[in-house]
Amino acid sequence: MNRFLFVAALLTASLALADVGKITRLDGAATRTPKGGAAEALKDGTAIELGDTITVSAGNLKFELTDGSVIALDKGSVLVINEAEFQGQERSAFSGFLKAGSLWTKVKKAVGGGKFEVTTERAVAGVRGTIFRIDADTLVKAAKGGAGGGVKASIVRVVEGVVAVHPDKIIAKTIKKALPPKGARSEIAGPTQISADEWEARFVDLQKNTQIAVGVDLWEQAQYDEAAKHDAFAKWLEKNP
Repeated sequence: MNRFLFVAALLTASLALADVGKITRLDGAATRTPKGGAAEALKDGTAIELGDTITVSAGNLKFELTDGSVIALDKGSVLVINEAEFQGQERSAFSGFLKAGSLWTKVKKAVGGGKFEVTTERAVAGVRGTIFRIDADTLVKAAKGGAGGGVKASIVRVVEGVVAVHPDKIIAKTIKKALPPKGARSEIAGPTQISADEWEARFVDLQKNTQIAVGVDLWEQAQYDEAAKHDAFAKWLEKNP
């Protein structure tokens, strides 16, 4: 009997350690799918675990990690929790893969400089104590005179702090510009062709009020749609700080 209780206690402790956060607000519908498991509907207070795939089918959600960092996801977003290590309330490391959609996060600064990374198929954004948004596979429009349609890109936009942005694949083209004050208009700087080494040297630190669009195709005439800065997700975040 004692042996059974001991094993049960170990299992309970193991399950508790697997929790990396919980849902704090859900306006819509979303699920968590454990690695190798079945999808489970989310609600306020539901625990998030290492290895979960979080899918938002309607509305928006926010969840808080063990260290107090907050992550918000937009409708259509799919986030995989690849790494989550905490020592008590302190973060050692966190990484997530944003397969689709948009993610906003407010990262709590770790005393020991714990890693916090969000990856898409096109870029890696790493931070230490900052607020930023990343949109995976955003359609970047072709400018007048360019090819029709557009290409897919990952957009990283820094609200506060510093974000280190690196290409996840070989990047041929980039666009970088400072965000204008709300309501102001500004000309978008033209893209330049750079190597992966030049990318790291030039864009290792993305500062406050700047953004970058990262694509793997050639898109010399592409430009980012400014209206996305005031989309439904941005408005939801303003109402739910």
